[in-house]
Amino acid sequence: MTLAPRGPTLRFDTPDYILRSLVHGDENEAWGNWLADPRLAANLNAVPRARTMAELTMYIDKFDRITGHLFGIFDRSDNTMVGIRTIEIDTARRAFNVHVLVGEREIWGQGAKEQTSVALINWAFEICDLIWCEATVLASNRKMLRHLDETGWVIWGKAIKPAAVDGRAIELIKLRRHRDVWRKDPRSSFVTGVPPQTGLEHSAG
Repeated sequence: MTLAPRGPTLRFDTPDYILRSLVHGDENEAWGNWLADPRLAANLNAVPRARTMAELTMYIDKFDRITGHLFGIFDRSDNTMVGIRTIEIDTARRAFNVHVLVGEREIWGQGAKEQTSVALINWAFEICDLIWCEATVLASNRKMLRHLDETGWVIWGKAIKPAAVDGRAIELIKLRRHRDVWRKDPRSSFVTGVPPQTGLEHSAG
């Protein structure tokens, strides 16, 4: 199968983690097993079952590294893959949609989500010149909705979708945050004065 043209691989460095584009060869059993966890699968509205290496390869191929990016989150200490991030860019609306999954329970709460989020959001807003960061959250995920509300996200839509497991109707909340709101955050490159990473400085080729 011939793949459509793809953009360059990207890499972002944080104090404890490396965020980089996933390519063929990054498939691994641990990643495949994360979605066998019912709790993680439920948050993504996915059927809880392990994914095969072939399925992971097909998933990697869905992202062109131009308007769709799939990143692995790697622990800097031993290069273990502990999670994934995706970003989908709508150039016409100058918006990007983000998702994150940290699959290794032992590092939950140790900064993997926050550190990689800061690097990626600074890149999207300042390097890609986008103006809206968007996300979709299950209405039942009250903890996440409270967190987003406290950090400047606003609701801009809702949707009903069938649950992956049993087909029952579930409610999704669509949220977004404007670049001007992010630029007031003390972690933003606009406040710190630290230039955002381009992602290309350490390209894996």
